[in-house]
Amino acid sequence: MKIFIIISAVFLTACSGMTFNTNVGPYAQSRLKTAIVEEYSPTEISKYDAITLGFVEASYCQERIDQPKPSKSALVNDLKIRTHSLGGNGVVVEACGKSAVGICNQYMECRGVAYSVPQRQSRP
Repeated sequence: MKIFIIISAVFLTACSGMTFNTNVGPYAQSRLKTAIVEEYSPTEISKYDAITLGFVEASYCQERIDQPKPSKSALVNDLKIRTHSLGGNGVVVEACGKSAVGICNQYMECRGVAYSVPQRQSRP
């Protein structure tokens, strides 16, 4: 039994200085931020005593044909990340649209408003 305790102590102290670095960190952080921030409609947000934090924007320019096309869901995720960075947990997407811009084959932009939304509704 003593030998088991000694071996366990050696393993625990030997691994205490080890760190693991992966590229999962930024991806996991952005996924977590988008999961924390919820999208609301203007009608839904009016049921809360939400605090307006500011406007958020996201855009994407597809410069080459071999690049991915812009998508609304990716831009809304960017809006959620920007909302989280402002300290918010809710976003109202006001407009998303495509347009022609200089060097872009396709260009898409979304705009919204970031909010700090309480847990409970204040109005039915």
